[in-house]
Formats: sequence, structure tokens, C-alpha cells
Amino acid sequence: MTDTAVADTYRYLRGGMPVMIVALAAGVLIERLHARCWQTSISAYYFTSAHGVFIAALCVIGALLIVYKGSNDTEDVLLNLAGILAFVVAMVPTTRPVLLCGSTDLAVDDPAALRNVWAIVIALGVSRAASWIMYRRTGTGRRRSSLGVAATWLQRALFAVGIAALVLTPQWFRTHAHGIAAIAMFAAIILTVGITAFVASDRRRYQLIYQGISVAMVLTLVAVVCLHELLDGFNHAVIVVETALIAEFAAYWIVQTVELWGTVTRPTVGEGRLHRAL
Repeated sequence: MTDTAVADTYRYLRGGMPVMIVALAAGVLIERLHARCWQTSISAYYFTSAHGVFIAALCVIGALLIVYKGSNDTEDVLLNLAGILAFVVAMVPTTRPVLLCGSTDLAVDDPAALRNVWAIVIALGVSRAASWIMYRRTGTGRRRSSLGVAATWLQRALFAVGIAALVLTPQWFRTHAHGIAAIAMFAAIILTVGITAFVASDRRRYQLIYQGISVAMVLTLVAVVCLHELLDGFNHAVIVVETALIAEFAAYWIVQTVELWGTVTRPTVGEGRLHRAL
């Protein structure tokens, strides 16, 4: 009974991710039906009637990424990092777009965005302290691999820089946090897919699929960076590329859900090359 409950919990966690992506897509499409044109980026829908579903979907996705236990410690750290960054993307809006043709034009209070980030920082700090106490008290902590330790310190460094910017230069944080967090979030996800595709997957059929998705995500992320750097503000090419990146991530997660439907984590399928190497 316990094993069944654990397996069902993982199935719900995996299944919840594409459901929230569908909710985000539906919110954007419904807003488009009542608007004169498409917004220039998905993030721009923060300023429309899709405001609520945009924030809710990203927050749920962030929580799912944090709660989901990866198949190895490196994957787990990267998923946690992506999940926390998803909260930043949700709470701190992008720069208000010049072209805003939505059915609703929402006013956004800059101080409110920063206050919401502080709420997330406090919640994460409390949860981290509580988990550290419980692991230490019960002796249930696990040793990390060398790669997992490196990922953990990278995560801590990014958080330290982010909190320092929030405290010392709040206006800079308000202006740049959304874009930096979005790129870093997708980079963490791509690294996770890469670990699965090129290191940890033992099933050849699935490995080839993951490799294809991983390469596509890298190329898409490069395209996003180039568009942000080369173009003056946003244009509709950005929303196309962002949509492709989200669709690729959804495809990866769905394939993983199918592959691992009968088990909990990948090591139970077979000891991945990452574990053998470390």
C-alpha cells in the first residue's frame, strides 16, 4: 500500500506539470480571443487579463519542481533551482512592453513586486532551516556526489548574488531579475534534460528522444538570448521562441512520465551512468 501511494504521488507530481502548462497556454489563448493582437512575449501577458493564471501557473510549476525528487542529487539541485527561479519569474514582471494590445491593461506597482519576492525569500529560508533541522535531528541526510556538491554551491552562489542585489540595488533587481531568472531557469532545466539524455538514461529509445529534446532546447535558448540582445525591445519572434522552449520542456516531461510510470525514480530502472561515474 505504501509503495502504491509513493508511486501515485510521483505520477501526480509528473502529471501536474503539463496540466499547468496547458493552463498557462489556455489563459494566453483566451486573452488573445478578446484582444486586438498577440503580446510580444509570454511574460507580457502579466499585464493582461491572463495576469492571474500566469502567476498561478508559474508558482505551481515552481512548487512542483522543488517538491519533485530527482533521480540523482545533481538533478534534484537543478530542479530546485529552476523551481525557485520560476517564483522570481512569476513575481517580478518583465519590462512593460511598448506594444500592449490586450483586453485589459493592468497597472503594476513596482514596490509590490519586490515585497512579493521578499515573501518568497522568507518562506524558502524558513523551509530550508526546518529541513536542515529535521535531517540533522533524524540522521536521514544523504551524502552528495561531487557533481551534486558543485551544483549545490552554484545554487547558493546564485541565491547570494540575487539576495544581495535585492537588498543593495532593488531598482536594478526590479528591472533585470525577470530576464535573468527566466534564462537561468531554462538553463537549469536544459542541464537536467542533458543529464537524462547523455548521462543517466539507460533505455536507448528514450535516450535518443531526450537527446533530441536537449539539443532543441539549447538551440532555442541561444535563439532567445540572441533575440534579446540583437533586437530593440521585444517583437513577436520572442513569443514564438519562448513557446517552443516551453513546448520542448513539456515534451520532455511527458516522455519522462511515460518512461517512469511504473516506477518512482530512474535509478530503480537501472543504475545510470552518472551514478556509476561518481
